[in-house]
Amino acid sequence: AAGEMLTLLVALQRSEASPIDTTEGSGRRSIRYEKRHVDERLIPLVQRLLHDAEPEVTSSALRAVTNASRAREIRPRYNTEDDDSVSIASITSHTSMEKKDPVFIPVLSEEQVRRLLPTLSELANSKQWRVRQSAVEIVPALLGCTSKFETRAEIASLCVRLTGDRIDAVRRTAAECLCLGGGSLGSHGEDVSGEWITALVIPHIQTCSKHEDYRQRLLCLKMVEVVLINGVCPSRWKDEEKNAEGKNSPLRELLKVTLSLAEDRIANVRLNVGKVLGTVIHVFGEEECRVIKYALLQQVKKERASD
Repeated sequence: AAGEMLTLLVALQRSEASPIDTTEGSGRRSIRYEKRHVDERLIPLVQRLLHDAEPEVTSSALRAVTNASRAREIRPRYNTEDDDSVSIASITSHTSMEKKDPVFIPVLSEEQVRRLLPTLSELANSKQWRVRQSAVEIVPALLGCTSKFETRAEIASLCVRLTGDRIDAVRRTAAECLCLGGGSLGSHGEDVSGEWITALVIPHIQTCSKHEDYRQRLLCLKMVEVVLINGVCPSRWKDEEKNAEGKNSPLRELLKVTLSLAEDRIANVRLNVGKVLGTVIHVFGEEECRVIKYALLQQVKKERASD
């Protein structure tokens, strides 16, 4: 119900070109009036549902906000095509490249997003792994409502924390939402979505590549694959000093991290280096492909020598 109410408010706001003052007898309210109802009624309602004792209710409340942010035509209520049980991770999954990427519209203001962050942080510590997973699935929708890097960094920290979760499904969902979250910032310009990748995603990928837990190194490779196969890796760094001649571009930095794991002590990590490169090889230029070929041939020789 909260999701349907949020969706309705978004539709009202989009249908009005400019705020309309309340006039006697007209029965029409201003956009500011509708925003006030989000603050006074919907946010407390969502927060109450997020603390519900039943994990299914909590997860549904999180999906409600996500689904309300998903740009789509308003359909009759009897149409059940938009099932509330569909998660955002399944929609943004890189395994279905032919589908259109989801588009998010700002349902909440940045201040409202910040009000929800402490609650989401609490849910990230839930004993129920599905609740933790749902808490991170909302990230792309929240990012589309932000304009300040500080807020986005706080949202990113939620993803980063859950990439270390003990449950594989939670780790993978957190990693995908972290990597693909920048796509929700597309309406703010390519520089903004690129900053998300270069300032927040790539540093975490680098950290995971050096982690003592091999599962984090595997997750690092997964994140590289998601970023490259979905085409969200920018061509340049935001910091111009990093774009100087002779320095790695973001793409080459991801390649460097990937190849650094080709000699990992865990065989499964080494195996996944080849799998990932085979999946994303089409995004590299001729020079990068030569580097990949040389590195893999060297690794094949070492593997044979150790047999």
